[in-house]
Amino acid sequence: MRYLASLSASVLCIILSFSVQGVHADNLPAPSGKVLLTITGNMTLPNVGNEVHLDIATLESLPTTEFVTSSPWHESAERYTGVRLNDLLSAIGSSSREIVAIGLDDYRFTITDLDLEHYPVMIAYRQNDSYISVRSLGPLRIMMPFDEYPELLTPLNESRSVWQLVKMELH
Repeated sequence: MRYLASLSASVLCIILSFSVQGVHADNLPAPSGKVLLTITGNMTLPNVGNEVHLDIATLESLPTTEFVTSSPWHESAERYTGVRLNDLLSAIGSSSREIVAIGLDDYRFTITDLDLEHYPVMIAYRQNDSYISVRSLGPLRIMMPFDEYPELLTPLNESRSVWQLVKMELH
């Protein structure tokens, strides 16, 4: 009986240890490299003050998604690699469904009513296996798999595909 009580206490300590470690595992580290994306607004897991700052290492530490698609901006299909927007929102503790995406040139577009669970909309940081340069409309851009989901190829979604993405405001 004494052995079972000791074993139960040990198991409880292990479970609590994993639970406490899990809380910290969900938090993104503060960036050590150049900040590519700043996120403000409705979130519960900021990593710098009350904001999220992401560098390339932090973006690459998140679950990766990839697809090949043609787009109105390129003559042929291109391979894009990045993080799904819904995975990023989950990682920072946000359930926002209104996202203001802001580009380097201050272009801004409010994204609402887009089913991020169904469509693998991503923040791309690689195009054809290379990091996207500012000259090539990077380093980050919102991309959609237009070939896999032809219904996404609309003027509205072309406007949502913010390139040179530097900031997101969550409401």
